[in-house]
Parts: sequence; structure tokens; C-alpha cells
Amino acid sequence: MATAATAEVVDEDEIAGGPVIDDLPAAVNKIIHRHAAYAAAGGLIPIPLIEVVTSGTIQIRMIAKLCDMYEVPFSENAIKASVATLVGSLLPVSSLGYTVLSFSRAVPVVGPILGLATIPALAAAATWAVGRVFAWHFAEGGTLDDFDAESAKDDFKREFEEGKSKAAS
Repeated sequence: MATAATAEVVDEDEIAGGPVIDDLPAAVNKIIHRHAAYAAAGGLIPIPLIEVVTSGTIQIRMIAKLCDMYEVPFSENAIKASVATLVGSLLPVSSLGYTVLSFSRAVPVVGPILGLATIPALAAAATWAVGRVFAWHFAEGGTLDDFDAESAKDDFKREFEEGKSKAAS
């Protein structure tokens, strides 16, 4: 498969917080967009916490596709730990908050409306951010073995915010 590592890097001084890859290849963007849409659809599942499992599975599949694009060896175990670290950075207290939001769907009338309005958008935004962070890492020549989720947290949070605005529109 052709290597997709031809992304343009914006000067660090232009963006607060470090270098940002601009213009990921169209095929990479397509993978990320498609999986974010899958995650949003998975967020519509009305069974509490199933959407969490669904999103995680979709994110792992997306990273596997990105590994194929960038010719990076795939390891599901390495991905699970990294994704858990990134997503966990969004919700330091939010595991409880997300669980409450997920279970709030059981509240008549208000619960389903709240769930339909928020969970799909959050799932899509998180998947978007995971995809972008891994794509940047691979575009810079990185692998799963040298991916440092701790140092990627700020980029992930920034991309999550962008993903939320994209999901809302």
C-alpha cells in the first residue's frame, strides 16, 4: 500500500502547544471521518455503556486502518492502552459523569433526548481526536511502539474540541 506520510507540518511558533500537521492526506481524512460517523451511530444505541464498548472497538479498527495506510505494524494491545490514556485524559472525573449520562437515558422523556443530543457527538469527537493524533504520529514516522500517549494529551484535547464542533455541525 502507498505510504501516506506526506503531511505538511506547520511551524511550531504558529500554533501554541507544538507542531500541528496540516493537510493530512485525503485517504487518511476519509478513514477518520468515516469512523467518527460510525462512533456517532454507535452512540445512538440505547443500552447504557454499550456505546463505550462500541466506540472503543471502532477506534481500534480505525487505528488499524491508519496503520495500513502508513505501513505501521499493528498491535491491538498497544492501541488499547494508548487510547485508554488519551480518552481518560478528557474525563478525569468524567468516567463517573459519562456513566451517569449513559444511565440517564433510562429517565423517561428527558433521558432519551439528552442521550440522543450528547452521547453520539461525544463519541464522534473522541474518535475524531484519536484518529487525528495517531495519524499525525504516523505521518511523522512514528510507530505504535514509540507512541507516547502522555505527551499527546494536549493535542488530543485540542482535536477533541475541534471534533465536538464538527459533530455539532
